[in-house]
Parts: sequence; structure tokens; C-alpha cells
Amino acid sequence: MNSYRSIVIFVLLVFACSRLQGQTLKQDSMFVPDQLRQYQFQLEEPAESIENLRYEKSGEPIKGQLSPDGKKVVMDNYKKGQRVKFGVVYSNGKTEELSKSPCFIDPVSYEL
Repeated sequence: MNSYRSIVIFVLLVFACSRLQGQTLKQDSMFVPDQLRQYQFQLEEPAESIENLRYEKSGEPIKGQLSPDGKKVVMDNYKKGQRVKFGVVYSNGKTEELSKSPCFIDPVSYEL
């Protein structure tokens, strides 16, 4: 009985120490949490502005902005795997309703 108790205490001690030593991604200072990640997609031609950026199925709005060169749309808090719809206004005044498949939506990579 006493050896069983010793084994249980030893296993619990090893488990506790391993939890203290192990570093998870969320504890890593270089990890960017999901809620802060940005995703982007390319446009076929440079745009002047984008309007009504939203998920295609639910219609839920997405916070996003056009890159300074007008060639990319950068989205905050994008839910991976969902198609997006948006309106685009070109410099010549032409407007168009477009959608992008999740295949064309990539995480924004940050260089250190």
C-alpha cells in the first residue's frame, strides 16, 4: 500500500514538473494568437476601395482593408475555410461584386 502511494506521488510529481517545463504556443512570445492573425488575398487588378466585405454564406461582416498599393485585401479575424464576398471599386469608377474561395486566402506573414 505504501509503495502504491509512492508511485502515485512520483507520477503526479513528474506530470506537474513536465507541465511547468513544457512551453505551449500560446506562451511563446513569438506566437501571434488566432484572434490577432490577419489573412489576405490578391485582387486581379489594383482597386481604389472595397465595400461590404462579408462571409458569403452567413453575410456576417469582416473587418478588412485594402493594401496601400490596391492589390491585396487584408482581413482581421477571418474564420478559415469560408468564402468571402465583397464589392470593389476601380480607379476608373467601375464597380464589381466579387467572391474569393478559401483556397486563395492566405495568412499574412510577418518578417522579423
